[in-house]
Amino acid sequence: MDDIVCMGRVLKALRRARELSQIEIAYKADMNLSTYSRIERGEGNPTVKTVCRILETLGIPSEDYWELVALEKKHSMVDRRPSLSVTNKEI
Repeated sequence: MDDIVCMGRVLKALRRARELSQIEIAYKADMNLSTYSRIERGEGNPTVKTVCRILETLGIPSEDYWELVALEKKHSMVDRRPSLSVTNKEI
């Protein structure tokens, strides 16, 4: 599975675990809603700076995020379906 798609899936899972809307993330990260939405869907190609702004908004250390992306990629290659499930207890 494409890295960009895995990145988006992880961002979506983290956002949902925080019970935040896409609008809230986009606003707090100072970005356009459509841009953020495309990133979550794996259709955008965000810069490192953009990803860092989103992670800061979510309160997630970048190291943790990249580990989750790697796990999502590994599991999706085996199962061919999204595997990441994040709860507030885990964050």
